[in-house]
Amino acid sequence: MQKKDCFLFGTVFKLHGYKGDVNIYNDDDIPFDFSKLDYFLIEQKNELIPYFIDRARPTKPNIVLVNFEDVNSEKEALKILKRKVYLPKEWLPKTDENEIVEKQLIGYTVIDINLGKLGEITYINSQTSQQLIYVKKDGVEFCFPMHEKFVKGIDPKEGIMEVEIPVELLDLN
Repeated sequence: MQKKDCFLFGTVFKLHGYKGDVNIYNDDDIPFDFSKLDYFLIEQKNELIPYFIDRARPTKPNIVLVNFEDVNSEKEALKILKRKVYLPKEWLPKTDENEIVEKQLIGYTVIDINLGKLGEITYINSQTSQQLIYVKKDGVEFCFPMHEKFVKGIDPKEGIMEVEIPVELLDLN
C-alpha cells in the first residue's frame, strides 16, 4: 500500500514491558474500534509494512497500547520504536459529506491561482499552534499555514486544493 492511500495515525513512541508491547501516540485522537482493526502500517525505509494486531486498546487520550502478532520481545519492539504508523484512508471514520477531515487532504494536488501546480500534500502538522500543510514536488518540500488567507478552495471530488501563496513565503522554504 502506498502512502498516498493512507493517513498518518501516529508514532510508536514507547515500549510497554518486555514482551514486545508498544504504545502508539495517536496524533489526532481519531476514535476507532480497535477490536475491528487487523493491522497497522509501519514505515520502514520509506515503505509501509503491515504489522498484524493481536490486541489493541486505548489507555489514555491519544495513546493506544498494541501487541503485534510477530513482535514478541523487547528486542523486536525496538526495531519499530520511533517509527510512523499509518492506516488506509478508507478506514477513516465517515463524516458529513461537506466536512473534510484534514487527514483526507493528504494526496491532494495543490494548485496556486498565480503559479500553477505546486505539488502534492504529504503531511499536515497539527502539533503547532497554526496547522502547517506540507507539499512536495520533484523531491522538494515546503510548507504553508492552513489559513483562509492562503487556502482559497478545496475540491474533494477532484482532490485539489486551490491556494494563493506569496512567492516570498515559498522562498522561505
